[in-house]
Amino acid sequence: MAELQLDADALNAVLSKFVGKDKILRFVQYLCRFNKGVFQSGLVPLEGEDLKFAMAKNWKLFVVLMNARRTYRLLNSVPTLLKLRKGIVDKPWGENLHPAYVISQWMMALWPAIDHYRFLVLVTWATKGTQAEVRNFSYRIFAAAQLIICAAQFSRGYMVEKKEWDSKSAKTARWNCVKAGLTALTIGHVSQFPGLTTNELICGGTGVATSLMDLYNMWPKVQPGKKTDEDAEARFLGTSTAVLLATLASVSFIRSGGMK
Repeated sequence: MAELQLDADALNAVLSKFVGKDKILRFVQYLCRFNKGVFQSGLVPLEGEDLKFAMAKNWKLFVVLMNARRTYRLLNSVPTLLKLRKGIVDKPWGENLHPAYVISQWMMALWPAIDHYRFLVLVTWATKGTQAEVRNFSYRIFAAAQLIICAAQFSRGYMVEKKEWDSKSAKTARWNCVKAGLTALTIGHVSQFPGLTTNELICGGTGVATSLMDLYNMWPKVQPGKKTDEDAEARFLGTSTAVLLATLASVSFIRSGGMK
């Protein structure tokens, strides 16, 4: 695995992309779901009102992030359709798996398009059907697509000749197989997909794992021989600390009634 570039420039490169912010929020969202499973399991030393308070705050954050990320998915079908348009000709999975590729990518374009109706329900522009009903229908399509992708990538990554095992294409296929399988578990539980319904610990844990896998893929990697500004991190830390302290002071001023 390539070495990650762990500095402020790398973080900014991720945050400057819309999808980068979404994956970070997705990580936190599913961490909240995992936390819910931990709370329900009794693994935390909390009980009574303290437990209720922690669970309520955790789930409130989850709901806010869930609704915020829903706006990110608006028109999300477009890039998938463009990818499919090219893939129909290029056949990236090969001749034998081409039907599976077309079907899975068509489903990956379909589910967010259907999920747009859930957004209309959220803003009360549509009144027929509940958010849960729309979510379960669209997410089951998402989960089914991931199962197809998982099976296809398993074939391309694991069912290969020994001489091809260490090839880049086989390694990528194995990575994508694991990611698709974990995603199917996550979305299967959310959508109550028959046979894939598990619990909050598994759903949250697999969601966190796939979010980290996505972030790893998009995170800048170390470039051998590249010169770095040795003082850049110190300057960034200093200015960031100044902004943080000023923010805390401002919030304290507002909370004390200074703006009244």
